[in-house]
Order: sequence, then C-alpha cells, then structure tokens
Amino acid sequence: MNYDHVLPFASPAWPDVTFYRGQFCGLRVAGAPWVPGCEASNTDLMMTCLLDRYPVEWQDRFLAKYAGYYTHLQRSFGHAMASPDEGWAGVSLEQFNALSRRAKQTFGLFLDQWIIGGGALYNCNQPLEYWQPIVDQLVEAFVASGTIDTACVGWQLDQLFGATPGNACMRVLCYVADKIPSTIPVSTHWMNEALAWWKTGGEVWTDRYGSIEVKDRFSWWLAMRPYLSGGYHQGDTTLARTNPGLYQAKLRDTLNAFYDGRMGQSRRTGVEQPFKLVVFECTAQDQFDGKCSEDEGDLTGYLLTCTKADVGGGVMAGYGNGARMPDGSVL
Repeated sequence: MNYDHVLPFASPAWPDVTFYRGQFCGLRVAGAPWVPGCEASNTDLMMTCLLDRYPVEWQDRFLAKYAGYYTHLQRSFGHAMASPDEGWAGVSLEQFNALSRRAKQTFGLFLDQWIIGGGALYNCNQPLEYWQPIVDQLVEAFVASGTIDTACVGWQLDQLFGATPGNACMRVLCYVADKIPSTIPVSTHWMNEALAWWKTGGEVWTDRYGSIEVKDRFSWWLAMRPYLSGGYHQGDTTLARTNPGLYQAKLRDTLNAFYDGRMGQSRRTGVEQPFKLVVFECTAQDQFDGKCSEDEGDLTGYLLTCTKADVGGGVMAGYGNGARMPDGSVL
C-alpha cells in the first residue's frame, strides 16, 4: 500500500470549529424529491447548497441525518436566490438566514458561509466595485443574525476571476476577508490545485501591511497571510477514488508549503499559525453522477484526510466531501 492510510492524529473533539467535518455533495436521504439543480436520476443525493430549495420536511430530515455524522454545513445564498433558467423562484435573505438559524440552534451545526460565485452570484471577472455592495449586505446580515461560524470567500475563484488574476482578484478576496470578523476562519476554494491565482510575470501587491511582488503560489499566500486561514482543495474526482496515493501527493504538495515556511503562516487572528488545508471536492461529481456510492466517497475522504506533510508535522484540517473511519464510525 503506497499511500497514507492511518489517521496521523487523534480525532478532534466533537464539535470543533477548527476541524472541518462536512459533506456538501454525497449524503443520501431515501425518497428525497427532485428540486431544481439536483440530478433527476439520483434524487436521494441532497446537496447542501440546494437545501433551501427543498420543502421544510425534507430540510429537517436531511439536517437530522447530517448532524449525526458532520459538524459543518455549507451555506450558499447564491444558490438560494432566484434562478429562472432552472425554474427556481428563490428565497429571501431573511428566509435563508432562518434556515441557517434552525440548522444551528436545532441541529447544532456550524455554518460555513460561501459568499460569492455560487448560483445566481456566478458573475465572472467583476471588479471590487461590483462585489462590494453584495458582500456588505450578505456579511452584515450573517453577522447580525449569528449565522456565520466559518466562511469561504467564494466558489472556484480561479474560474470566477479567470480573466482577472493577480491584484484584481486579490482585492475582492481581501475585501471579503476584511469584512468578516477576524475571529471567524476564512478560506478559499479553487479549481486549480495551486490554490492561488496570480498574474503571469508577477505583479506588486500593496496593502496596509506593505508591498510584495506576487509571482507564484508561494508569494501569493505570503501576501494573503493577514486575511486567510487556509484553503479548500478540489481535485480530480476519479483520481481520488482510483489512485489515492497520487491524490495524496497533490495534497501534500500544498500541505508541505503550508508547514515548511514557503507560504508563511496565517496572521488572520493576530497570532501566527499554519494555514489549514481541507480536502473538499474530491468525489462530488462522481457521487452526483451516480458513479460513486456514499460509502466509497466516505472511504476516499478518510484516506485523503490521512495525508500528512513531509515536514513540520503538518496534517489535514478536515474534510468537506464526506469521510468516516474504516469501521463506519464518525471521524
């Protein structure tokens, strides 16, 4: 066996907001109805980002089952907003927050708010001036209602800012992170496994902390030290299942840099600590398409969470696409 298969740390206390336990695309609830955005041939699979589209009865069935295995619930107002192309009328921000409060107060879940880029908020290559009023409205509402425990700046940020890498993208990310209280962990989500988005040839980034030339993923994360807590990793969903050793090597490529000093450490809370890497989107598309069972997805998530760095004692900070111990118990 040429990959890590033993969890290199004691399973953290339950719940622990700093250790991500989630399943955004893979939990099945037998008999769940079709809603806009779900897979018609696989309706038992309920995605967290589509939870607002279900009748209340099915929301509660999902949350009750979810809370038995996981602690962090992905929330995405962009997916709750109206989507005429999908035939979805949408809910208000107040209704969205009401479901979030129910998930937290009744089912004891941490709320992970994904701020921009999802659903109706998928508008590519927009400058800070476009995003600022949207971010202000959402974050202020989440903070006021107590419905944000962790946050992700947005979905697949290298795709969202595909034509505007470097400073243009970074300005938006930093604004979102600054808007959120520094006590709340803030991560990013990418399609590329570099977990960063810089301008080819480099560019000088300047903020109130100073200036730095950002020319690669290492200098990108050095610039993000005051703002971010870590990253959510997305990779090849077939590779994750069929070659976990190679997938772990890809995770380790970033995990090593988070722990060996090349990317520095997060200063978001005012105290330096290693950036946190969460294995996130690893089997989602295959589960959505019915190519991967929930059990296989959870085993894959477990193996990837076993990944450890070559230096510095670095380990994964959780999972967002499901995981369970080999005996089926919670991780």
